Amino acid sequence: MEEKTHIWAWTSSKWLESRLVSILILFYMAFFLLVSPLFPGVSWFQLGDFTLPVINYYHVIMIPFALLIIVLVAHLFDLPLLVKKVVNISVYPVLVFSILGLFFFYPSWAANADEVFQAIRDVIVFLDALAVIIELIIMPFRNRTRFKEIWGAYFLILIAGISAEIAAMFGMILEYGNLYGFSSIGFFNRYVVSLGGLATFLGNVLTSHSHQMLPAVMAMIVGASSIIFRYDKLSPGLRNIINAGLVVSIIGTISMTYLYWISSFGTYVIPAVFVSGAGGMNGLALDDTQTGVVGIGAMIVLAGLYLGIREQKENKLFSYAILGSWLGAMFGMVGIGYLIEFNEVYYGFGVSGVAPNGGPGYLYDMAYTNGHLLLVFFMLTIVAGIFIVLKWFNGDERFRPYIGGLAIAGIVIGCEGLLIYTMLLSWVIEAIGLWLLVIAVVLVPVSMYEQSIHSTRIGA
Repeated sequence: MEEKTHIWAWTSSKWLESRLVSILILFYMAFFLLVSPLFPGVSWFQLGDFTLPVINYYHVIMIPFALLIIVLVAHLFDLPLLVKKVVNISVYPVLVFSILGLFFFYPSWAANADEVFQAIRDVIVFLDALAVIIELIIMPFRNRTRFKEIWGAYFLILIAGISAEIAAMFGMILEYGNLYGFSSIGFFNRYVVSLGGLATFLGNVLTSHSHQMLPAVMAMIVGASSIIFRYDKLSPGLRNIINAGLVVSIIGTISMTYLYWISSFGTYVIPAVFVSGAGGMNGLALDDTQTGVVGIGAMIVLAGLYLGIREQKENKLFSYAILGSWLGAMFGMVGIGYLIEFNEVYYGFGVSGVAPNGGPGYLYDMAYTNGHLLLVFFMLTIVAGIFIVLKWFNGDERFRPYIGGLAIAGIVIGCEGLLIYTMLLSWVIEAIGLWLLVIAVVLVPVSMYEQSIHSTRIGA
């Protein structure tokens, strides 16, 4: 009996509070962002897709970031204590296995251990997300009043969470297939063969995983931001605007998820729309139109939240930085990305050659690929996510103007730098913007830690 009491006391300790485990994840992320240039092969500015060392390092940061969003959502909806405790406990092994996965990635003799460490980490986060999704499904039956107040944000978070969980499943299937194939799983192997073979299947799953995960996570951030900005307390007109935007993002998330599902576990080939040019090279990929719909919904939400923020009397710079990260993401993905897709005769598809294999401007296409992965699918996603964590859990108010100012400067310079990188192959300006964002990110856990120390002293 005493042992059980002791265990429960430990799991009820301050070290498992959502706020403190969030601070721990944030310090972890800040540290590995700062030291990333010290690791072999982690050269962020290389034309084209991320290299394998960069992909590995990216996941070392982004999977704990995904867990941070899970912690936030569990706390935001006040899910049952057991679920919150389990999610919070899992932060510690996830960070440990992420670090082990990073250091065991390099020596060839440790390849199997590295795969085991990273697989354990991924499964833990996958199960955490699944538990939160199940509790979110139950939530409206437990608290109908709260559900009615935030129904738009609730549905976007739930559906985007399911989409992210499917994308995570794609990633785990991809990794297993790359390492072992599916020959030992007879029925599944036969199905993979019917889809065109292992290489074709893994290529489709890779596309679905990489293209679906981040838009889904960003949609969750939009939904969570609406709640954290207390849109349910705004005027009926603003609430209607925000709910309309949330519904648009929901539609885009469902459509995006369906397209990636049938193109991975089916024979559907995602087409281009609005095609033109030699050989029909110019055109917008249909999946990009749907991720764009998610972003358009976010812009509608942004308009409603902006009008609501204007009515507040507090310092608005930090709040504007959150919304600015969404604007920057749309500029990078839609403003530049769509322009390139409608001019593929020139830009090609990131490979050298002549149409239909690539255009004379393929190097600029490769620069855009690298630049928007860094800015939109990495730093701006991190900024949007951790800033709402800071807004929800609070931090030392003295830091907010500096964090907001650095972030806005980083967003503006980073977006301008992405455009320059795409046009001139010069990455320096974007790098300056990214480092300003990194400094803003580093200040977030410092702000939350200082606030915790201050609160402890007052309590004492």
